[in-house]
Amino acid sequence: MEPGSDREQIVEKMFDAGLKEKFSQLARKYDHNLVFEFWTQIVKSGGAKNYFSKWEWKPETTIGQALDCLDGYCDSIEAMIRDRQEERGGKG
Repeated sequence: MEPGSDREQIVEKMFDAGLKEKFSQLARKYDHNLVFEFWTQIVKSGGAKNYFSKWEWKPETTIGQALDCLDGYCDSIEAMIRDRQEERGGKG
């Protein structure tokens, strides 16, 4: 995908909205302070763009493939949150 293209901007906005929604869901499911800690770690490290920049966008990438990538990323974050909460003796 060409940097700065309309499609790239749309996909970035879609990922931002999807990630915010997922973190909102996680905050309702797990300790919201713990979820906030993870959110701030991601933001301080450059955001999700660092993760997704490793996954090369190609012109033929479909929205479905992009969403699958986002789901995988969110699933890994949820697993880390769940593990950390269990280490702290909480329920999730």
